[in-house]
Amino acid sequence: MVISFQPKVSAERAASVQPGGSSQSEQDPDRQLYLWGGGAGLAGVTLMVVVAVVVGALGLPDASDVETLRDFADIESGRIAEHLLYLGALMLFALHVLVLHRLLRTAHPPAALFGTAIAEFGLVMMAASSLLHVATSPLADLYTSPDTPSEDLQSIEYAWHGAQSVFDTMLTTGVLLVPIGIVLLGLAMRSAPAFGPRLTMLAIGLGTVGIVGATIAVVDPGSAFSAASVVAIVAFHLGTGWRTLTLGNKAGIDLTDTEPTPVH
Repeated sequence: MVISFQPKVSAERAASVQPGGSSQSEQDPDRQLYLWGGGAGLAGVTLMVVVAVVVGALGLPDASDVETLRDFADIESGRIAEHLLYLGALMLFALHVLVLHRLLRTAHPPAALFGTAIAEFGLVMMAASSLLHVATSPLADLYTSPDTPSEDLQSIEYAWHGAQSVFDTMLTTGVLLVPIGIVLLGLAMRSAPAFGPRLTMLAIGLGTVGIVGATIAVVDPGSAFSAASVVAIVAFHLGTGWRTLTLGNKAGIDLTDTEPTPVH
């Protein structure tokens, strides 16, 4: 007896006509997941834009600027809003990446799995660095308190810089790992016709830019090149979020969801 293997579209993708004229692909329960995933990606992009608007409109200083410590009472509300919006955006990005894995897992399983794992780990690191004010606000209270001896002010500044460096390390680690995951997800998209060659090349290009920017930030911690990595991450979720949302609105989705079927 000889067993050969021929590709067969999985039963989930089979488009058999149902009574009433609708097909199984139109009733695919994953479509709602794609809609939610695409919406999460685009909502995360929106929150990131709002973060930039809040920082610009309120004139918030750079987080590493000592003015953040000295004038924290005046900017506390704006800083907290910035951090919470940023954290919300990262959470939405993480949800979108999980949906991308669902879309790409049959197209290129290794790249989809590894890309998702690395990107999720990077987003967790970025999220861990988001609520910086929780660590620095007590120092700011001590720094501005009239009861604090003047000779202690320098020590408080040193402690503040130490806390800042820990959060900066987590952020830099995150913005390095996420683009690596994006490149791998882009490679997985090459085997998924639904994403198209342009979006695939854009994803790989954005991931590469992010890796370069984050690497420069690792070598030269004082540089602002990590911002390029953050922009690349946001742009990736903008492009893929829209495509994911579009796929959720389509009746049929070609994701090369094939599996070997034994033929006797």
